[in-house]
Amino acid sequence: MSTTPPSNTWTGSAYRTADMSWQEMRGFPSGVEVKILRMDFRSGAKTMLVKMPAGGQILAHHHDSAIQHFIVEGCYETAGQAFNTGTYRLIPKDTDIPEIDSKTGVTFLLISDPLCTIPNTEPSQP
Repeated sequence: MSTTPPSNTWTGSAYRTADMSWQEMRGFPSGVEVKILRMDFRSGAKTMLVKMPAGGQILAHHHDSAIQHFIVEGCYETAGQAFNTGTYRLIPKDTDIPEIDSKTGVTFLLISDPLCTIPNTEPSQP
């Protein structure tokens, strides 16, 4: 049996993030870096890895789009709550985001999707 997909089958994109360079995150205090995995210039949708060093900070800001965070490694604190490795956050569109601080450093996946209209509700538990 062949393992080659038919020529009309799209297999998607794959990136070895370990081979990608970190870039300074423009508009934020120095030390915060990103690896941009996806950027749709028409809609504004994007997916990126964000890395904050120990003592790093992202100032308070506003998101017009729904935002998802998945903490890959480390911990950050915002609005009196700590978010650790393995935590998933869903932030509805048109949200003011308080300052985000990391005492120990953190890497998280950020997905921004302006077309997504996610209600601000708790997920159901299985």
